[in-house]
Amino acid sequence: ATGRMPNPQSNNHQSRDGSGSGDRGRTFRPIETSTTSPLKRKAPTELEMHSKPYMIKSQFLSLSLCCKSNINDDLGVSTEDIYEDMLQRQADFVGPSTYNPKAHYLPYRRYLVDWMSDVGEQNHLHNTTIHVAILFMDKIFAKPEVKRDQWQLLATACITVAAKYEEAEEHCPIIPELLKMTKLAGEGSKANITPLAFRDGEVEVLEHLNWTLRAVPALHVVGYYLAKGAVYVDDTWQGRDLIEKIPRYIKKYADFFCNLTMQEYQFQKYLPSQLAAAVLMASREALSVAPLWRPEMTALTGYEEAEIRPIFEHLWKYYGEQFPDRQDPRSISPRGVNQAV
Repeated sequence: ATGRMPNPQSNNHQSRDGSGSGDRGRTFRPIETSTTSPLKRKAPTELEMHSKPYMIKSQFLSLSLCCKSNINDDLGVSTEDIYEDMLQRQADFVGPSTYNPKAHYLPYRRYLVDWMSDVGEQNHLHNTTIHVAILFMDKIFAKPEVKRDQWQLLATACITVAAKYEEAEEHCPIIPELLKMTKLAGEGSKANITPLAFRDGEVEVLEHLNWTLRAVPALHVVGYYLAKGAVYVDDTWQGRDLIEKIPRYIKKYADFFCNLTMQEYQFQKYLPSQLAAAVLMASREALSVAPLWRPEMTALTGYEEAEIRPIFEHLWKYYGEQFPDRQDPRSISPRGVNQAV
């Protein structure tokens, strides 16, 4: 997949740091007997892991633990290519180049995000789909010409466009039912939007996005990190050997921290790959997994600890402000960001 719907116009996209251009039409190469990792930036000279991953086998398979699992073999592709593609595309929607703390809609953003999350949950959409929809919303609503009386329609259209791109067709919301659920149609609706008029709203979303739909939220990148293995056999948990549940709780915390950062716009100033690496650090810190960072994680992410540490500190401080009673690593694993004070 190229990450775009057909469109006669084409744009160059930015590289990992948001400054360069890349090849939108790339395809992922099959596994070769010997490959060189594309993660050359500040990665260790020797990329052979010092410690084997102690990991969830695959996000596509069961959650059984397996120290010898190789997701490249499971999927039959070079997943490093997929990661490199995410790095090249990530700045299209979020990062320093698009961060605008003076955008007119920001005082209402938290309510919009919560509302979109509720709609997604009621329609049984994947969490990643809602994160993509929110990135669509952020990019569109930052434009001053988008007026407040359009917000509900366009936010709902962001959800359906994201679902059509991210979900299987049978999981996409049924439009007439969705319009009633969101009060855009039916009894008590002031707008009384018809399915045909809603289609026009979806087209407006596509035009605002210039038909570029391959958004990369931090949650996507975290999925890659966890699938490759972000907990290692010689890690320790509260000074003891790891137990079988730790990788599962790392994933649970990682999902939680991704949801938490999606609600707060200030985290949009970081590239998704950097924020995802900070999420891994925060998840390990929350569970008292040591060390907090290790060379294998640099090989996995392409970032040194010193690059990620300030973002982790920002995230951990915000977590403490929202959950003052949950700073104890031995506390119950969070269920959701709706527990925030």
